[in-house]
Amino acid sequence: GEDGKVCLSQTQIEEALRSIRTDSLRYYIGENLNQAVGLLTTENREEWAVRREKLRLASGENASSLQRIDSAIFVLCLDDTSPSSQAETASNSLHGTSELAAAEGYAAGVQVGTCINRWYDKSLSIIVCQNGAAGINFEHSVIDGHSVLRFASDVFTDTILTFAENIRKGFKQHKSSGPVRSGGGGGQGLKKSTSFGMALEEHVWHKIEWVLEEDTLSALLKAEARLGDAIPQVDLQVLEYAGYGKNFITSNKISPDAYVQVAFQVAYHRVYRESVNTYETLMTKRFFHGRTEAGFSVTKESIALAKSFDAADMSPDSLAELIRRAADAHVAVVKLGSDGRGIRHMYAMRCLAEREAGGHIPEALRGNGWKTLSRILLSTSNCGNPALRMFGFGPVEQDGFGIGYIVKDDNMGFCATSNHRQTARLMEALHSTLSDMHDSLIGHGVGRVGANVLRLNLSKWASDGKSPTLGGDRPLNMPSPLHAMRR
Repeated sequence: GEDGKVCLSQTQIEEALRSIRTDSLRYYIGENLNQAVGLLTTENREEWAVRREKLRLASGENASSLQRIDSAIFVLCLDDTSPSSQAETASNSLHGTSELAAAEGYAAGVQVGTCINRWYDKSLSIIVCQNGAAGINFEHSVIDGHSVLRFASDVFTDTILTFAENIRKGFKQHKSSGPVRSGGGGGQGLKKSTSFGMALEEHVWHKIEWVLEEDTLSALLKAEARLGDAIPQVDLQVLEYAGYGKNFITSNKISPDAYVQVAFQVAYHRVYRESVNTYETLMTKRFFHGRTEAGFSVTKESIALAKSFDAADMSPDSLAELIRRAADAHVAVVKLGSDGRGIRHMYAMRCLAEREAGGHIPEALRGNGWKTLSRILLSTSNCGNPALRMFGFGPVEQDGFGIGYIVKDDNMGFCATSNHRQTARLMEALHSTLSDMHDSLIGHGVGRVGANVLRLNLSKWASDGKSPTLGGDRPLNMPSPLHAMRR
């Protein structure tokens, strides 16, 4: 609370969550959909702004409910699903599931997937599935991955410390140091609990019930249908590479982030025989109110490496030298952007020109060079920390890829997305590229069959939940089930 005291104890929170779940089971599927106002947050911002205002003006209860959601620190989504693989967990964290069920009055079926259990406009959503799989979904316009990572790290650290403390003290029960606060009138409160000798007030939680006009309900169902169209278009693949990680890369005096970015260039070229505009998120936290800058990974050095990687006359030493040169060039790009010498300010200049210069846009902000920089086919971001197992987001362009990655001491994790492109094939190429880069650096030759060096059946892996390994049964060692997905 504001006074620094605990509002609710762990036991009280647990009982409140049980009560919420019990209450939710009383409703049939049509009622759940008709109250899933969060679906409107999937519309474009202009449409959602109009619908939100109509919703607010429809009743005082609606206005109060919107204020409750807006003022909440985060949204907790309790999903009635149990993902069986990392890819399924990542997909559920990114956009939820889309599933239809038969129901009276719904000739085309009714949406029962977890996609209706979201408020996509909220800056931070914590998603917990029935089998304990968990993730974070954050709305990127108001918050950066760095901030979410700090939050996840603190939760992860506190969980480990609390677990260790409970073992040491014999699982002592935490006691509340403050009063139980009411969630407001009209809620389905908790009865007094005797399981731990604690008395819980009525209305610890408050149930939101919307007053929906006919056109708002129609817009909600339309938004659900559009979301149902969008979700199956996202091809999400997860690659957990267990061959090596940061320790090996740094032992070769190469930046781990630059190394992975170079690997992306080679892998993409192996599949598509070209290099495309690649974006990497750079941090500008050294500046007051600094957020991010645009880093562009394609350099003369990376193109030279990608073109030469599978050349028959390329020796391991020569290839290792090209890898180092490409990585050094990328480090220079990152330094420029982190120092505030990127191009993000040019986007602001273009907006100002459109608004204040009568629509006259200088050639530098509309020519071929600008168009190339503005069309990002490979969007990437590094968000590594032991607190996360996976990190990802959707593609920026309709025909592009989005790749989130984490480089840990002895392994690496990648979550790639696209809309109906060969995401699995690109991840296969990345796997073989990482292995070949390793072999080059230790003086071994590269297998000269490009992306066919090692085939990982990622689709099968996504269905059976088994993690791929490198070198027989070598196990993957990941400490946490947490995923972070960016919108």
